[in-house]
Order: sequence, then C-alpha cells, then structure tokens
Amino acid sequence: MKDGAKSVERDDRDLLRVIRFSSALSLGLMAALLFSVKQVTPDLRCELSAGSGIAFLVGATFSWLFWRVVFKMDSKRTGPGKRRVLFAALSVLLSLATVAAFAFALKGVGNEKLREIIQGTLLAVFALSGVGFLLWRIARFLESDNKRVTEDTPPDSKK
Repeated sequence: MKDGAKSVERDDRDLLRVIRFSSALSLGLMAALLFSVKQVTPDLRCELSAGSGIAFLVGATFSWLFWRVVFKMDSKRTGPGKRRVLFAALSVLLSLATVAAFAFALKGVGNEKLREIIQGTLLAVFALSGVGFLLWRIARFLESDNKRVTEDTPPDSKK
C-alpha cells in the first residue's frame, strides 16, 4: 500500500508539472506573439525582437508562479492568508497583462474594425466563461460523488 501511495503522489506531482509547464509555455508564446505584432491593417506584420523574448519570459514566469500558488506548492513558506493575497494579486496582474497585450496589438486598427473585434472578443469571453462554469460544476459534482462513494464503502471491503 505504501508503494501505491508513493506512485499516486508522484503521478500527481508529474501532472502538476505538465499543467504548469504547458500553461507557462502557452502564456509566454501568447505574450511574445502579441508583442511582436507591429501592424494589423491593411496587412498583418510581425517582427521578432528582444522585446518578444522578454515578453515570453515575463508571461511564462507569471504563469508558472500563478499555478504554483494555485496548487499550494509553497504552503511551508507562506500561510493561508498570504497565499490568498498572492493568488489575488497574480490573478489581477495576469488579467491586466493579457488585456494590455491585446490592446497593444490592436493599436493600428480602425474604429469600425475595432468595434467588431471587441464584440467578437466579448462573445468569446462569455462563451469561455460558460464553458469554465460548466467544467467547475462538473468537477464539484464528481468530487461530491466520489466523497459519497468513499463514505458508503466500508474500509475492510475488498473487491
């Protein structure tokens, strides 16, 4: 049983690494791409520069820190109150950075196209929020079902 617990703990740790790495990579790439956009109309023009690399590093670092706080990896160094404040601060910072990068990329767009882009973006945000809400409710349902099954199963029963 002890080896099984170690295996599950190692699998959980590996899954958390994959989540943190993939999120950091994707947010870093998004920041670098949005920073490298120099012109949108009439043609899309991107230029890779040192600023793109810095934007990648900043985005990836903040994403890595955010998920570290979410998964409570630093619980020995910070108390629950500090972790909650850090989580809120990183959430706000990442949200503002995403909006700023998006706004920066749209600096050369005309007013009529800008209105269409904003409407499409808001529609996408609402759709993704709905999907996120549904996934959250499904996760809560599965957790409560798992808890119910665990409580109903006697500890000595073996199948």
